[in-house]
Amino acid sequence: MVLLVDDDEFHLDMIYAQLLAIGYERVVCAASGAQALAELETWGPAIGTVICDLSMPDMDGLVLIRHLAQRHLSAGIILLSGAQGEILHSAARLVSAHKMNLLGVLAKPCSNAQLQQLLSRLQPTSAPSRPDLAPELTAQRLKLALASGEFIPWYQPKLDIRSGLVVGVEALARWPCAAGGMIGPARFVPAMEAAGLADALFFAMARQVAQDLSDWQRQHIFVKAALNLSMSTALNLAVPEQLQCIVHKAGLQPSDFIIEVTESQLMVNRALIMESLTRLSLMGFVLSIDDFGTGYSSLVQLIDLPFKELKIDGSFVQRASTEQKAQSVLRMAILLGNNLAMQVVAEGVETQEQLEFVRLWGGHMVQGYHFARPMPLAECTAFLVQPRQL
Repeated sequence: MVLLVDDDEFHLDMIYAQLLAIGYERVVCAASGAQALAELETWGPAIGTVICDLSMPDMDGLVLIRHLAQRHLSAGIILLSGAQGEILHSAARLVSAHKMNLLGVLAKPCSNAQLQQLLSRLQPTSAPSRPDLAPELTAQRLKLALASGEFIPWYQPKLDIRSGLVVGVEALARWPCAAGGMIGPARFVPAMEAAGLADALFFAMARQVAQDLSDWQRQHIFVKAALNLSMSTALNLAVPEQLQCIVHKAGLQPSDFIIEVTESQLMVNRALIMESLTRLSLMGFVLSIDDFGTGYSSLVQLIDLPFKELKIDGSFVQRASTEQKAQSVLRMAILLGNNLAMQVVAEGVETQEQLEFVRLWGGHMVQGYHFARPMPLAECTAFLVQPRQL
């Protein structure tokens, strides 16, 4: 069932007729946001799609979307408006921020084909999934997993945009499940942090990555390995010495490692974090500011901390193909990094077009699904020795 919301009677009738023409016979019409919420109370989960105008009196489309999100509506959302494209893009990002199922945006008037294309994106209700076989993430279970070495690094390569050579890898924590499959970091990392085990996970990963990097060097494979350091772990003033000890024990140098700091995390104790990061830099570790452009006081951090690498968040790279503003932000970020004599890495590169944008504007390295997904050690080792050309 489709819930169609528009205060303009002419457009309401026109879109209703279009829906009938392309085979959607179960359509409920609402001339206001309040009426739409009333219809939702009546029909509930039977509503599979909401087509919503943005500009409406009393309750505009954005307010209605908020109410739908608060009701945990799982229906697909199509935004429809006579507003400019830039406003539509912002509205679309808001729907995504609410974690709702955005099918797309359309400017008025739209064609039957455009409407049908967006409606076809709505996936049918899937069969019930098998029960979650992952263990309960208690502090005791997480400690046991750490002690047993159950967490392992997977690696995503970073390629030099000029030579096409793999110059580095980013280590990403993974937890294979005994019942098969993988427990994702989105689930176990927050549990680790809540249990006060984030530091232990960081050092467990560092030891394994150091061992893998040492093994690669014995095979004459020379790349830098990037470790993700959370702000909470950076508050631990013992991190620099402990990490240096791990590196030296593996027969490596701090310069073999890049420490990626996610700038979307607020510095709750700036002085302590600045001390940890600056000491890591003094020891020879390369500091990288990750997800650049998405967090707090980016420019201040670039001035105050000795970062040598700038990783541009993948959202800017991916949106540059279709949005002029995203293109401008991507270009300016690359220019900023170059002017500060930093290595500039573009994350999330998924297409040849995105690669060419980064190449054209002077980026140095790229990382993303266009080249390689995160992979286990053996697969990554095979990838590192393969010749390739971008």
